Amino acid sequence: MGMWALQPWDNDAAADWFGDLMDSTSLRARWLEGIRADPSDEPEVVRAAGALFVMLGRVYVWPIGQYDQDLELAIAALAKVAQADSFTENPELVAAIEAEIAELKTRRKSAQAPSGESQRPWWKFWG
Repeated sequence: MGMWALQPWDNDAAADWFGDLMDSTSLRARWLEGIRADPSDEPEVVRAAGALFVMLGRVYVWPIGQYDQDLELAIAALAKVAQADSFTENPELVAAIEAEIAELKTRRKSAQAPSGESQRPWWKFWG
């Protein structure tokens, strides 16, 4: 087994398993429905889809052929959610969404973090 880092997805077997999972389910298609929902009408749905990408939107987990475009889609969609009228009334909620956006931005190829990875442990993003 080739292991190149310590995260659960940073090895050949896990990368293959995630690839098979994505190929055999409609997870990405359902994610696209949520992330493309109207953030004015369904900000909760868009944020839920954004949260899924925070959890699973990683190289070796997410379909690599769509990873970069889906990353940008998630960042843009969450930015719109942060501006939704029903959310702007709650500064803590907006701050949480901005933290999610910041986390996703660390995954850009041009990010300053080593390997485009967050410095926060992957299992401790929310809390």
